[in-house]
Parts: sequence; structure tokens; C-alpha cells
Amino acid sequence: MKIKKFRARNFSEALSVVKREMGADAVILSSTDKKGAASYVEVTAAVDYDMDMSAGDALSGPRQFNGAVSAGGEERGGAAYPVPQEITDLKQEIMNIRGSLETMKNCGFRLDLPRERRHMFQFLRERSIKDEFALKLIARAGEIEQIEQVMCEDLSLVRTDGRSFAVQPEQHGRKGRRIAMLIGPTGSGKTTTVAKLASMAIREGKKAAMISIDTYKIGAAEQIRIYSRMIGIPLDIVSSVENFKKSIARFSDRDLILVDTAGQNPRDERYIGDLKGIYNSGIPVETHLLLSMSSDCDFLIDVHRHYQAFPVDFVGFTKTDEAVRLGKMYTLCCLYQKPVAYITTGQQVPGNIEYVDGKKLTELILKTGSA
Repeated sequence: MKIKKFRARNFSEALSVVKREMGADAVILSSTDKKGAASYVEVTAAVDYDMDMSAGDALSGPRQFNGAVSAGGEERGGAAYPVPQEITDLKQEIMNIRGSLETMKNCGFRLDLPRERRHMFQFLRERSIKDEFALKLIARAGEIEQIEQVMCEDLSLVRTDGRSFAVQPEQHGRKGRRIAMLIGPTGSGKTTTVAKLASMAIREGKKAAMISIDTYKIGAAEQIRIYSRMIGIPLDIVSSVENFKKSIARFSDRDLILVDTAGQNPRDERYIGDLKGIYNSGIPVETHLLLSMSSDCDFLIDVHRHYQAFPVDFVGFTKTDEAVRLGKMYTLCCLYQKPVAYITTGQQVPGNIEYVDGKKLTELILKTGSA
């Protein structure tokens, strides 16, 4: 383990120095504002390394001497060489320190943060913003009143223009017909969102169609058929890339084609193969990754790890009405760095879908809290 103190002009600069010199796994043990003629911030950071000592290898397990390996001690010339008690005690102490560091990580690096920053940090945690992103946010916001401005700036970098994507066919370099495929884990609301988008397109005077490639889930075909009849637009249910191409050709007169997909574990090879087949078909497909706000934030972060291999164009936040706190939207925007196409606020079709900008997202996040 390495512990070191750093001095910098401000907290943000200190964090950058810590990350550069000690790596991303470093934790902040304390942070103090030093006032005076030359004010500065002093940060104490620590990083835990796996022990790999050239002498005293008893810390890292069995050693080998002349082809003989000892389990509880070392052998030299056939004689047992016990591990000294001091080494055993030191090993236990290091394990205890490692456990303490892990506990501090899980508690959000809160130890000895200055009072104002500690208050800001708690304010953000109450809104379910992950510790890492909360710390970066307060490093840039000098006081709690500036959090809204800084957050809005961050979210404005990953937003759409706040208008319906259905009436902007030229947006993002695409002209004419748009083919939007909705992907995401089970329960993210893909089928319902397809119906919402189709309904909105019809109201805006656009010609729309739906394609479903969800042949996994029992009842999925019937659900989207009901929406198709209710909205009054054509639907194809396909089970192969060739049939998908035929449907795209059949709907050549449509302004918007919405593609519903199965909600599957992204580790599923068949599921991955189906999606890759669509992408490799040569048909220009716009991808929307839907993330349910009723899901655990750690799960949604893990989703990012699995879906980042796909060419995601937009993210959509669904089921925002089912979430007590919406801070995970900020965390996920910072993580994914993709434009936010829309949010959904209920199950009603048509309706319960909104196109948002950075200001609207910020208001939604900050108005939710511990109450």
C-alpha cells in the first residue's frame, strides 16, 4: 500500500494529479482547504498494491527451493523453515488495512472531506448519483448552488435538440426513411416504447411501420400485434435476417420503421448473433439502447459493458415514473456519453413519452431526493 499527500490549487486539480500519479484505483483519505496568502488544497490519497516481495515471499504464499515446495513454511536443504510470527502479524495487518480501504471505497470516500463538499456530496448521493461521478461534479462546482449549472452543462453534451426524432429525418446525417431499432435488457420497455414512438409519428403526419424480431418471449408477438391494430400501422414479425431485409423492402414507402427486439442477456450468443446479423445486413439502422430507471444502477452500468460493442446512437430512459430517485440518469449519461433520445413516464399508449434536453434532465434529477 502507498500513501501520499498532494498539494494543488483546487480540489479538481488535486484529483487529476492523484489519478495521474497513483492510478484510477486510488482512494482519497482526506482533503483539507488551506487558507492564507497562498491558498491551496491538500489531499491524502492511498493505493493498495498486491504484495510481491523479492525477499520475504512468505507474504505471497508457498516458495520453491531446489524443487521442494512448502505449504505452511519454507524448506531449505530438506529442513522446514517456519514463517516468522512478525511476518504473519504483518500480513494480517495489511489484510486489515486493505479491508478498511475497501470499506472507505464502499462508503464513497467521505472521510475528512471539507464540510461544504461533504454536504454537497451527501446531497448528490441522496439523489442516487454514483460516488465517482458525484466527486467529479463537486470538484467543478465550487458551492452547492452551482451544481445545477455544472450538471446541466454535462448533460447538454449528451442530449438531442429536444425535438421529436421522428420529424427530423435529416438529423445526424441521415436523410429520408429512418429505421430505428430498440435494444436493451429484459424489462426495459422496448415493445411499449416502439408503440409510443409509432403513435407519435402518426400524430405528426408520418407514415410508420413496425418490425418485431422478438421470437424468444412467449406472448411478445401478440402484444405488438395489439399495438399494431390499435395504432393502425402495418407489422411484420421476422425470424431471420433475410426476412428482415424483405420487410424493409416492403416498407419502402414508410418514413419511419421501428424495430422491436428481444430482451435477452447480452452474454447470450444467439441473441448477440441475431443483432450482429442485422448490423451486417448492409441496411442503415439507428440503434436506441433503452435503460429502465426501475432497474438497479449497478446493473445498468454492467449493461454498458456488454452493449458497448454495438453501434448505439441514442439512449432512452424508460419507466422514470417508477423510480424514486433519478440521479442514475446523470451517472449513465456520463458513462455512456450518448445523446438522450427521450424518456418515458408511464405505460399509456399513445402518450407518456417526452423529448428532453440537458436542462429538463437536470431538473428531473435534482428534484428527486431522500424524501
